[in-house]
Amino acid sequence: MRWKISRHGHDSRTIDLLAIIALLTLVLGSGWYLATSFATQPSTTAFIVPSQSVHW
Repeated sequence: MRWKISRHGHDSRTIDLLAIIALLTLVLGSGWYLATSFATQPSTTAFIVPSQSVHW
């Protein structure tokens, strides 16, 4: 299939290439965002042993 070059100076192949790059950037960026936002954060809480001298 031959590409038709527009008379207005915009090559449709260039526009298609830019659209593909924009979509790939969007997909990769959203994948990275989801991977980092749903990752489990390391727990900083420690098990606290109550003192034996405390009487309830």
